[in-house]
Amino acid sequence: MQDSLPQKRAPGVFSREGLPIVGTFLIWGTGSGAQTLARPLFAYAITDSVFLVTVLISTLALSRMVSGPLTGYLADHWGRKPMAVTGAAIGVSMWQTTSQVIVADMSTPENRGRAVATRNTTLRLGQIIGPLLGGIVAGLVSLQAVFFINAASKFIVMIVTWRMVKETRPELETAKANGNRPPSSDAEPSLSMWSIMASRPFVALVHHDHHRGGHDEPGRIHDALPHRQQRSRRARRGADRHTGRNREYRHAPDLFPNGVLVDRFGRKRSLVPGLLLAGVAAALLALVVDFRTALQAAAVFGIAQSMTQGANQTYAMDLAPEDRRGAFLGMWTSFQSFGAFIGPLAVGATVEIWGFATAFYGVAVVMAFVGLAMGVLGPETRSRSGNR
Repeated sequence: MQDSLPQKRAPGVFSREGLPIVGTFLIWGTGSGAQTLARPLFAYAITDSVFLVTVLISTLALSRMVSGPLTGYLADHWGRKPMAVTGAAIGVSMWQTTSQVIVADMSTPENRGRAVATRNTTLRLGQIIGPLLGGIVAGLVSLQAVFFINAASKFIVMIVTWRMVKETRPELETAKANGNRPPSSDAEPSLSMWSIMASRPFVALVHHDHHRGGHDEPGRIHDALPHRQQRSRRARRGADRHTGRNREYRHAPDLFPNGVLVDRFGRKRSLVPGLLLAGVAAALLALVVDFRTALQAAAVFGIAQSMTQGANQTYAMDLAPEDRRGAFLGMWTSFQSFGAFIGPLAVGATVEIWGFATAFYGVAVVMAFVGLAMGVLGPETRSRSGNR
């Protein structure tokens, strides 16, 4: 699906020029991790309904459904750097979409899994620090104060991107955006966007996204976990700090070198088992009775997430045509956000009607079904000798 034009590549993720963008992932993860802890707890503090909390979480995904495709289109026409700076200043989804496009620009099919793993590992390191820091601040000051951590992190990301990150848009996209003829007139055009979206790989990819509700911001399935702990009203003092530690451990398994396995053995060999393991984790969450069992379930889900999220992102980047990489990944982000919209609503409604256990068992069945669908519908996209 890629144009075979010889052109100058962007600096690699693992090069010296790639260090600033990797640093922004760590900073971003710290701020978003702190806010991810505070947001559901703060919402639950002002409304005693789990469903209303999930309405709030789902509403945040609506803007991403619209901004994702628009951001990707503008990243192709205006460049990655302007959209990354703008996204850090005004829009979470804009930065998340653009950062994925930048990683796709800075990687090759042979090392893309490791490049994505580097992005996710630094984000997760921040999301280990963020909830822990947020829990301390919430316990010592207030939940409202945690949001200032996130605001400061976004400002730092904006400055670092503006001053230190280089433009990564491929020459082919730059030439097309400027209305010029591509460098090689005999190059074959990539497949149309609609034909790609109608293909089996893309159908399997978005089918997985709809049910998983995956996104860079952690949550979806485990957003209900803090509410379950809070409902007990036990040991209210220090509860925020304990919940922060729970989220900290849930992200620890994301540090495993899954990107190496994705590049060496293939995307599906990580995706399919990871989805099935996520189903097991959801079933374990249905059996949570105390902090210890919640921690165990969160750890299992963290392993499943580390196996699926990076492989899923790598799979999407493999499918993206180089001359419309931003537009393609922006559209994929919109499908992700749709899953992030309906997922919490469905879980929240189920919790209110039938309880937490039923909700998590339902998620377990869905994840198993999605894993099997990916195994049947999704062809492998791993590069072999530089060709897919």
